[in-house]
Amino acid sequence: MACPFFDPQRRLDPGAWTHQPRLPLGDACFGSCNSPSGAPHIPPEEHQRELCNRGYARGLCRHFPVSSGADAVRFSVTDDRGGCLRVVYVFEKDHAPLSHGVLEFPAAAPAADLLFRQARAFVDSYLKARDLCAYP
Repeated sequence: MACPFFDPQRRLDPGAWTHQPRLPLGDACFGSCNSPSGAPHIPPEEHQRELCNRGYARGLCRHFPVSSGADAVRFSVTDDRGGCLRVVYVFEKDHAPLSHGVLEFPAAAPAADLLFRQARAFVDSYLKARDLCAYP
């Protein structure tokens, strides 16, 4: 469950993990914080690995707004046929569903749509992993 204010921009290297943890966006991502509590900024990489990529930063990150409805957002592929992906997203608060919806890929969405950019990072990681596991 990535932080709902995290704007992923590229993959991070695997880092010092012996076994990379299962992350909400698939791969660890480098990006910026778009919290409404301040100007967009680039958190330190360790902060991104431990909080931005994992979500549930309320009380741990000084930029996470106390008034935020959601603590994290989670993505899952529910259909992968014919070149189209159906992705369900769930916003969570206190480890319980708060709201949800569906996105379809390929899709065009406004560049200002943070949820779409997070879903796109998840889809890119999903496709990379799927293609690595494909049998000849």
